[in-house]
Amino acid sequence: MSLTINIYYTGENGNAKKFAEEMINSGIVDRIRNEEGNIRYNYFYSKEDAETVLLIDSWKDKTALDIHHKSAMMGEIANLREKYHLKMRVEQFTDLSHDYDEIIKRRTATRKFTDKKVEEDKLQKILEAGRLAPTAKNMQPQKIFVATTKESLEKLDTITPCRYNAPIVLIVCSNKNIAWTKDNYSTFEMDACIVATHMMLEATNQDLDNIWIEMFDKNKLKKEFNIPENIEPICLIPLGYKDQTFKGNPLHNNRKELKETVEFI
Repeated sequence: MSLTINIYYTGENGNAKKFAEEMINSGIVDRIRNEEGNIRYNYFYSKEDAETVLLIDSWKDKTALDIHHKSAMMGEIANLREKYHLKMRVEQFTDLSHDYDEIIKRRTATRKFTDKKVEEDKLQKILEAGRLAPTAKNMQPQKIFVATTKESLEKLDTITPCRYNAPIVLIVCSNKNIAWTKDNYSTFEMDACIVATHMMLEATNQDLDNIWIEMFDKNKLKKEFNIPENIEPICLIPLGYKDQTFKGNPLHNNRKELKETVEFI
């Protein structure tokens, strides 16, 4: 769950605004925004109260906020607050879910996980998101195998090099016998991809890191897990908490302009 903190800085003679401007101009704000787990860090000036500035500070989870509070920057901020003789009023909120725009921007491919256990309630919400996903004619051909045991994860390591130490892997499959078919075209793969996308976005909403994996030996997977012939593996989704040494996908924000991919007709 993410945390949002509203901090009201109040002073005299425009000192609150001067404080915010020095925070921005000194580079402290940019440094905080680049900290691991920061979602938002913005100052707002009040038209009604010229002597008060509002800071809205949001973090991925309590762990990220605690690390921020222990950083050297907190001393710099405290010194600036004393310099401008400011008073503080703090409000803290727990966000049960994230803004959708933030979720789709934050979801990224994680290639290094910790051993931290995934909470059961979070896993159930992810699986429920897959259950609610749309499928052609609502046939719901998806079949999800949840690999959590040491034995199943070790098997997966012989099937793909891309588990990345994740403590859970969703094996997303589709039942070709159930999927809607028309004119020799079956939606079994499309349906499973929609389900997988729903689960990945809900995983991000639950502050769990994840990645879509297509690089695996499908025949060996079916053999090792005794998957019937009519059940076709589509992708793997490793789930867990990102190892903080993983620096992220450098291509994540390398997106084409809308005009290159969208045409109004």
